[in-house]
Amino acid sequence: MEIQNNEKFIKVVEGLINPMEVSDLLFFQKLKGLLPSVVLKRLLHRASKNTPYIGFAIDPYSLFLFFKLADIELAKSMLPDRYELSKTRLFTDDEPDYYMGIGNLSARASTFWGTRMEAYLIATDKRTGLLSFIFIDILSNTIIAMPTKGIDDPNCKRAIFTTNSKGEVFLDIQEEMTNRKLLFTGSIRRGKLRRLDQQLWLMGNTSIGHCKRYVKGEDIPFAVIFDPAEVVEALDIPPEDIHITENTLFPGLANPEISAVICFPFAQHYIADSPGCYTIVKDRDDLISKYNKLADAEEFKTFSARTIIKQIVAGIAITAIIMVLLFLIF
Repeated sequence: MEIQNNEKFIKVVEGLINPMEVSDLLFFQKLKGLLPSVVLKRLLHRASKNTPYIGFAIDPYSLFLFFKLADIELAKSMLPDRYELSKTRLFTDDEPDYYMGIGNLSARASTFWGTRMEAYLIATDKRTGLLSFIFIDILSNTIIAMPTKGIDDPNCKRAIFTTNSKGEVFLDIQEEMTNRKLLFTGSIRRGKLRRLDQQLWLMGNTSIGHCKRYVKGEDIPFAVIFDPAEVVEALDIPPEDIHITENTLFPGLANPEISAVICFPFAQHYIADSPGCYTIVKDRDDLISKYNKLADAEEFKTFSARTIIKQIVAGIAITAIIMVLLFLIF
């Protein structure tokens, strides 16, 4: 099975990204502080039923650093029971090993817009058998989706990830509360295209989970729907071309030396599950089938802060009407 209309899917995703809705996020960030987390999570899941997908794009030159794990037992202790720490290949001709990955990217959607640094372990989902990316950290200057809280506030004031005309990259990101940080500079000019391991980069993106500190009880993974061609190959950057000046994210978990650097020099377009939803993808053909179906959808609404705000405003209005009626009666 092959992709039927790549351009149409891209237009669908880009059409779901409305910069004006970012203003709703600013309003919602202040409003959600008035709500208990249980109520907020319930509102999020109710909104997800009506809009089960989030369209988002990752801008060109997203950069992934991989470090070999130094403390295997510590890594295992971070995983929910559903997952088993696993060795993986990064490129098709690699020797499998245990890795911690750090993804650095600029992403945009109607629900978030900014810089993100994502740290992952790689594990096998015991229920599905799929190799899975497991979030163990997210630093960002934009809103963050969290299983326990639904939507969490940005945790970084300083979050810079950019490139220049010389093919150099710069990352400077620091968590505001803890001062944990990652700083590096480097060059991607010597990168060469290599084929990526599809068990990890294709199917792994249809099985994305969370570490223990991000969940209460059972973890519900989520999937992203995308063109498989976007993860067939990427630039293999010589690790010595990236220079880390400070890394205080997970001392002792992984070796300090970079083992591999992978760069995607093009935009990637995804449709992800909304909070609490999980699209089960069996294999590559199933992913393409779902991709084609979404590309051909005549009407498509994306999850956004506006769907939650409408529920809150409706609740406030109903409460006000009840109060007025009670006042008139008594």
